Amino acid sequence: MAAKAQILAAAERLFAEFGIDSVSLRQIAVAAGQRNTSAVAYHYGSKEALVEAVYVWRMTTVNAQRLARLTALGSDPEVTDLVRALVEPLAATLHERAGEPSWYLRFIAETLWRPQFDPVINTMRRPEAESVRLVVAALARALDGLAREIFDERMRLVAMLVITALADRERRLQEPDPPGHLADLGLDVLVDAATAILHAPWPPRIPSPPTKQGSL
Repeated sequence: MAAKAQILAAAERLFAEFGIDSVSLRQIAVAAGQRNTSAVAYHYGSKEALVEAVYVWRMTTVNAQRLARLTALGSDPEVTDLVRALVEPLAATLHERAGEPSWYLRFIAETLWRPQFDPVINTMRRPEAESVRLVVAALARALDGLAREIFDERMRLVAMLVITALADRERRLQEPDPPGHLADLGLDVLVDAATAILHAPWPPRIPSPPTKQGSL
């Protein structure tokens, strides 16, 4: 593995395992087997640039897979199909490295809590996020009766749900005895939950309080 790829793999694992703020560029260089502990700074300059480089490294493949799915869906896809196109290519990173643990979903989850790294805000401008932009645009068309500010907030909730749920699945799959139901359930529960968030009525329906028997 070339030096830069070794650095990216080490950064992804350490950021996912210990948190972005807790890991230094020097520690990443050592974990990547670089004799020069300034190698990370030389190649990437800053932690922010390194975080973005890890994202680009992984999302290039995810983006291509999602674009292919969107093409197959045609011009008038259902909301559930669009959500599945959002979820499944990202979930595929859990299994793409046969025999090796994956760290990418936990890495992405780590970025959620830091505005300077937040993928929901920052990655939408990246070329590797083209498929995400297309999915969001298609969902906005499919839900055109929903006020834009409500749609935007729901999409953020969906993004957070998908990322944190997949990160949790990634962690549990690496337990010594991973729960068997993860494979049995697949991703249907997650897709259904994200679809329900988008489809929920607005304003929310508030049930009428029950009336007391015998009252007039």
